[in-house]
Amino acid sequence: MSEQNTNTDLIDNSKITPAEAKSNDTDDIDADFTEIDTEHSTTEFFPVTEGKLITLYILSFGLYGFYWFYKNWQLQQPKMDKKISPFMRATFSIFFTHSLFKRIDARAGNLEKKHKFNANTLATLFVGAVIVSNILDRTSMNSGIIAGVTSNSVIITSLVLFIISVYPLVAVQATANRINNDMLGYLNHKYSIWNYLLIALGIIFWLMLAMTMLVESMGLIPAQQPF
Repeated sequence: MSEQNTNTDLIDNSKITPAEAKSNDTDDIDADFTEIDTEHSTTEFFPVTEGKLITLYILSFGLYGFYWFYKNWQLQQPKMDKKISPFMRATFSIFFTHSLFKRIDARAGNLEKKHKFNANTLATLFVGAVIVSNILDRTSMNSGIIAGVTSNSVIITSLVLFIISVYPLVAVQATANRINNDMLGYLNHKYSIWNYLLIALGIIFWLMLAMTMLVESMGLIPAQQPF
């Protein structure tokens, strides 16, 4: 009886092709890699850690915001009925912020309420902060048009609004990461050489701006002089 079972096992095993045997041996190992590949292939929105987004956005004076919008629209383009230009939508982001935020909010239906956001409120906050900040930047170049207001005061107000503008992006990114099944944004947590270059240039510009404001506050240059 034992010999018969052994022969049966040999016959059954002989039916398994080498490819099937190899597949069975590696099923458990490949499962993890398959899951990772799936996350990459189904990424709906641009993944990035919240800390990295804040760092690059602020140090680049908002330039990283252009890249953020561009990458999101690039990922959304195949899912849209009409053809769009991600570059143009990123360039004129203030006109398309509401639509992008609404698309992300619409995909957050399965998330807990605390991970959702009000698309209209955050989009309006972002657009308003960016527009007013840019207007103040222009005003600071000729602060004399507002009696009794120094250019430093205008610049500081502009910078505060600029920093506030990053909040809506971070709030939306937190939700986008969860939609991507990547809560911490691990898919894009490392800094590339271009990121470090952007950080270095940003620090230089921030230091130049701080020094200019300090010099003006000391009265070494006229308050109305463009900085």
